[in-house]
Amino acid sequence: MHTQVNEGYELNLAEYWQIISRRRWVILFCAVAMAIFSGFLTWVKQPPPLYSSTAAIKIESSINVADLLLMGGVRSHSFTDIRTQLAIIESYAVMERVAQRMGIIPEELSSEEIRANPEYMDEVLSIKDRITVSQEESSGLILITATSIRPAFARNLAQAVADEFKSFNIEDKNRRIFEAKKFIQQQLIIVRDRLKKAEERISAYRKQHNLDFSNADPELMAQLTSDLEQEYRKATAHLNDLRFAIAPLQKRINNGAWDFQAITVAGQVSDYFDSLNKRLVDMALKRTELMTNYTDEHPQIQELQAQAHDILASMVSELEKQISLTQRRIKSIQERIEATKQRFQGLPEQALEIQRMQRTVRINEELFDLLEKKYQEVLIKEAEKVQDVSLVRPAMLPTSRINPVNPAQSALAGLILGLVLGLVIALVLEAMDSSVGTIEEVESYLGTPVVGFVPQLSHDEAVDLFKDTEGLALSGHQLERQIRLVSHFSPPSTMAEAYRSLRTNLLFSQEGTHKVILITSSTIKEGKSTTAANLAVALAQQGGRILLIDADMRKPMQHHTFGIQRDPGLSECLLGQYHWQDVVQRFSDVMLGDMGIDQALLTPGLDQLEILTCGAVSASPPDLLAAPTMDKMLQEVREEYDMVIIDMPPLLHTTDATILASKVDGVLLVYHIGAVVRGALKRVQSNIESVGGKVLGIVLNGVHGELSPDYATYKMNRYYTYAYGADETLRGNVLQQTLAKIKRKLLALWAQAK
Repeated sequence: MHTQVNEGYELNLAEYWQIISRRRWVILFCAVAMAIFSGFLTWVKQPPPLYSSTAAIKIESSINVADLLLMGGVRSHSFTDIRTQLAIIESYAVMERVAQRMGIIPEELSSEEIRANPEYMDEVLSIKDRITVSQEESSGLILITATSIRPAFARNLAQAVADEFKSFNIEDKNRRIFEAKKFIQQQLIIVRDRLKKAEERISAYRKQHNLDFSNADPELMAQLTSDLEQEYRKATAHLNDLRFAIAPLQKRINNGAWDFQAITVAGQVSDYFDSLNKRLVDMALKRTELMTNYTDEHPQIQELQAQAHDILASMVSELEKQISLTQRRIKSIQERIEATKQRFQGLPEQALEIQRMQRTVRINEELFDLLEKKYQEVLIKEAEKVQDVSLVRPAMLPTSRINPVNPAQSALAGLILGLVLGLVIALVLEAMDSSVGTIEEVESYLGTPVVGFVPQLSHDEAVDLFKDTEGLALSGHQLERQIRLVSHFSPPSTMAEAYRSLRTNLLFSQEGTHKVILITSSTIKEGKSTTAANLAVALAQQGGRILLIDADMRKPMQHHTFGIQRDPGLSECLLGQYHWQDVVQRFSDVMLGDMGIDQALLTPGLDQLEILTCGAVSASPPDLLAAPTMDKMLQEVREEYDMVIIDMPPLLHTTDATILASKVDGVLLVYHIGAVVRGALKRVQSNIESVGGKVLGIVLNGVHGELSPDYATYKMNRYYTYAYGADETLRGNVLQQTLAKIKRKLLALWAQAK
């Protein structure tokens, strides 16, 4: 163990571990943040993916009879021949063919036209830069590797280079055949275009003159004319219906007398007209409903009439629109009838022209068929061509990039760096932290012993600890009360054991001289009211007669904790309205209050506790506490009870506790870990001592393993998780319940008699 000194103490490895545990969230945040940032940055800033695909070809020499006579046998490729073939594969001529094959450069352009265009030249050179050619040492195969950011393009490029080099080699060996093939291909393109244009001229001529010679007979003309005339009669009848409907509708608008009846028109007008008609019918129904209670002069009736006027006006507009459309349709039908009559007037001359065009098409078709036949003959000869290059392994679609990035590896490095950075930040924060967080720090800095520490209780632990008889979780109000009175509701728990330890330390330290103890804290929400209540219960459970005074007249809590009435109480006693003995609330008041008989009798000892609530909140609590009545009351309760516990407001916010500090036997200062800076805690102690008060000790609240080395060292957070000696508690449950029932009946009879 290290030695404590007044100025401080040196940290050992265990305390460094406590710092790491206390600041673990900072360290973990830095580590996770750096890991996520590193991995995300690596993923975002990664270079474009590159994929490569490789095709393998084999080159064999074709040996004729002359070569056999001259060489005396089969000759193999020399090193110079292989290097020549590698250079040819990467040559501009092959790359130009590859660019045309892949559609990067138009296929119809000649080599001279391509070289005259700088843009096409750049495309060819860019393809050349993506190609790498090498010889495989083990097999002698030539490997053609293409690289691109697109996997499919890399595969297609490698395969195109292999195929075009093979074609280039074959063309070089069979030039005359390929020249004939190329000429026929060009003629096929020309004749195909000529045939296509001739067919397009026939189609355009027919569309221009609206000809259909397959059905050009008098019966067809009569049928078309009859259909158009029937369509004309229907359109004319519909126009008459529209005109017939619009006249009475305009009359209804001009008269202004609305009957809200629907408008009937023969035939379909439009969807919009039908929706307006439906709205008019709905308004008629609504008007009928309103007329049962109102007259025509009612605003709602007037509003319906105004809306009906707008709807009728819209219907008139829609009818006028449909009349205009129907008139244009009738005019179009008349024009089509005239066009149909004129369609067949010039049939003989147009038929001759069509025949001449068809004759041109037949000539081009015969010529195209002839060229196709010649092209097939050339292909047969081409199949007999001499070739030295064969494809051994085609290019495959790459599935993985050749420049992979590893965000996971970067994230791991960021995680390690974040851990180091978080550790540094944790140490810096610990050095800058002006609060006190351990028993050693409190005792060393204040020079006052720590007489008790209360462990931290999370909400989940509280829910598991406090359950009803059926094992269900309690409501919020019930759970809060049981947490505040854990010494009564759960005596075997760690929290209750902590308050009993505080009781023991307090009794042994005072040696019977301190009967009136004031409990306060530096600031709010440090647990001083809970500590006062549980300490009073723990003292009462030991058998002493205890009085708990709630002197916090600003934010009283004890009446909520025990479920009793707040007034009359201390403030009324100090004002002289009551004597304190008349307003002290006893065990019977607790049983008849919110807590109830069952909960009050849950644990023995509560009948030894009496409570003096704060009473009505006063406008000037310091003046009341400084009154002589308070001194007299303290003297009387000192003689009446074994011990008196006074719950006071925080010292940093009020002067109430300072007024009574010199009038009590000692002060217990409750400090929640990390609640205030050490300077404020020291100032609170100085204020108490400056008015003549005596600080008996410090009660640390909210202690957990990483904040208190003692608490973690003795493993109390594991040994006393919920209870100590659970088996003994279970064995005593039956006897305890029987005694509680007997006591409950006796107290109930006593309360009725009273």
